[in-house]
Amino acid sequence: YILLQEDNKLIFIDKHAAHERILYNELRENGKGQGVDSQMLLKPIVVSLDKESYSEVTENTPLLEKAGYQVEDFGNGTVIVRSAPVYLDISDVESSVIEIAEYIRDNKMSIDTEYLDWIYHNVACRAAVKAGRKSSEREIKGLVESLEENPNVMYCPHGRPVYIELCKKDIEKQFGRNG
Repeated sequence: YILLQEDNKLIFIDKHAAHERILYNELRENGKGQGVDSQMLLKPIVVSLDKESYSEVTENTPLLEKAGYQVEDFGNGTVIVRSAPVYLDISDVESSVIEIAEYIRDNKMSIDTEYLDWIYHNVACRAAVKAGRKSSEREIKGLVESLEENPNVMYCPHGRPVYIELCKKDIEKQFGRNG
């Protein structure tokens, strides 16, 4: 958590929730244009899928491309991932593709935007700074500045609050003071 003092209040920021929401918003905004920025992988990743998931991925490559993934059919229930969203750590690419395939398989929808929204949420959650991980001062300042620039960021994509505030009066009340 990040703790800030502002005037007569103390602000607790859930850095994972805040970072996740900011990334999610960026992904959605970038996705409205030409798609999410992707990074070409130095070593493509081969992903093995069950029959239905494999089918969903190979039939939805344009959707995955818009979300920042370049995925090609590799045959025999496997696909090869040549690029992934820039936000995503290389170690999360395979499991992310598997989760996306399973989500599409299990949630038959007719609207691509619902799939994309879920994919953006998945990528943002995986890419966001992890709770409990020590952050540098620069990283903390950047996150706080992003929140200041985006005052409408109040909840993460899961619906949890990004921050909570305690005013001096409430703190004093907890200590039995009538301040």
